[in-house]
Amino acid sequence: MSNKTERDTLGELLFREFGAYAAALAEHGEDWAHAWPSATWPPHTPLAALQGRFAVAREAAAAVGVEPSDAAITEEHQVRQEYREMFPDGPPALIG
Repeated sequence: MSNKTERDTLGELLFREFGAYAAALAEHGEDWAHAWPSATWPPHTPLAALQGRFAVAREAAAAVGVEPSDAAITEEHQVRQEYREMFPDGPPALIG
């Protein structure tokens, strides 16, 4: 696998894991945009597990040079949320 492919794959994994963590925070009644960078959860809870999965994905992505800041991760997640709200059934198909 090329380094670019690894960066793309691990970067996407990073944001997918973050999306799951942020969604769980919102379902738990937390303001995900403010809670995620500094929150700590009791061990062996779903939020702790999701936080751990995100941390592992972030370390893996950093190993191949994908190291977005906390602000960049928050912004990317907000953009992805807005996109899903605009297209709840998935990306629009081109008719042709």
